[in-house]
Amino acid sequence: MIEQKLPIYIQKLEALLRRLPANHPKRPKLEQSFSKQMAGYKGERSLFYYLEHLPHKRYKILHGLRLLEGSYYFQMDFLILSPYFFLILEVKNLSGSLTFDTNYRQLIRTNNDKEEAFSDPLLQVERQKNRLSSWLAARKLPPVPIETLVVVSSPYTLIKNPLIPDLSRSIIHSSSLPSVITTMQTHYAKPAMTDKEINRAGKQLYKNHVHYDPDILAKFQVSPNDVLKGVHCPSCFAIGMNKTYAVKWLCPFCNYSSEHAHRHSLEDYKLLISPTITNRELRSFLSLSSRSISEKILKSLNLPHTRTYKDRRYHL
Repeated sequence: MIEQKLPIYIQKLEALLRRLPANHPKRPKLEQSFSKQMAGYKGERSLFYYLEHLPHKRYKILHGLRLLEGSYYFQMDFLILSPYFFLILEVKNLSGSLTFDTNYRQLIRTNNDKEEAFSDPLLQVERQKNRLSSWLAARKLPPVPIETLVVVSSPYTLIKNPLIPDLSRSIIHSSSLPSVITTMQTHYAKPAMTDKEINRAGKQLYKNHVHYDPDILAKFQVSPNDVLKGVHCPSCFAIGMNKTYAVKWLCPFCNYSSEHAHRHSLEDYKLLISPTITNRELRSFLSLSSRSISEKILKSLNLPHTRTYKDRRYHL
């Protein structure tokens, strides 16, 4: 499977929120984006339990697949491959009551007497189906039927709209997924692909997957100067751990101590600023005054590096 770990975009949002002042004007927008991304990710993760019930030899499962088709990327929460059909899953982690508005093609969520509109996931998976079909054809892979499903991850979410015929065939709760896929299989008498062709398709899809990895500061128009510097505590996440001796760090807020806390902060640097760093940049970001300490840190990390000693860049 692709993307079983936390997506890089969510990691970047998390790191930026950790290193922005509480009163920064961009925080509300960042917090909203982070909350939305995490809800979606948790909804997708909840499907793994049900997908594990599928025969592994019959189905190949790709998660978070993002492909370039034409000049634009498209992404699918899950793509399930079988010799008989491909199945696109669009996962929605929404609580409350969901109504599908057929007039304006939108999804309306009602929760605690509050209404909120979302784009129509049925249109979304139809677009994904069309783009995937074009992508496969461009690579001269055999034509295969492509099915779509919208999966609501919470079993307590109410799905309703009597005006859409056979709504239950298009939108299901996650617990129904294994049985729906089994039923779907019975509609196809002959395979569209051989096992060899399925393996070839899976390898091409995997090879062409591109992570969504934007410059997070540019995306949200945050200046690098606004990013808080210092070593953050792995326990309470406060920024401003103090170096006690050697390269051991002590948090003045919760008294947590660590020999390797700087590694977590350098991961923030990699996510937010750059995948490479100099000795001077490390001292600045970790708020160190001693060059010898920064040299010890770099030596202990044993990082690959380029350029001469004077302007050496270390690859995080």
